[in-house]
Amino acid sequence: MNTTTAEAVACGSKRKWSALELAVMIGGFIIFWPIGLAALALKLIRGEMWPGAAQSDSPWTAYKAWRDTPGNKGFSMPQAWTAPGSSGNAAFDAYKKEQLDRLEAERRRLEDEQKAFGEYLARLRKAKDQDEFDRFMAERNQPQAG
Repeated sequence: MNTTTAEAVACGSKRKWSALELAVMIGGFIIFWPIGLAALALKLIRGEMWPGAAQSDSPWTAYKAWRDTPGNKGFSMPQAWTAPGSSGNAAFDAYKKEQLDRLEAERRRLEDEQKAFGEYLARLRKAKDQDEFDRFMAERNQPQAG
């Protein structure tokens, strides 16, 4: 039984890499890498990359099917996280605003503490540098025994 390449792929049987395909891929990588990459991509698209590849879906088919299902928008932030809006309940909205204001005040307080700590570290470094310099000058100005 003599089948063509298209018939072999259509029937689900994987054909082996021909010598020409191997030579083009290897030569492509040696001469100009995009040619070799294109040869590999062509084999992948045709489903001829590995044994059984023609019978199965491509690796990204499951993701594409999930992404294209109604209601899925891929990897995006939930609407509640991105857009501040009303919940429809005035009491909850007031509570939410109060909590967000409290958190903002806490954030500002922590930023002020961080700034004060940075200034404290700068003063410590300056005092340490001054101490080291004073020690150096004291050692340098001592009369040398000898």
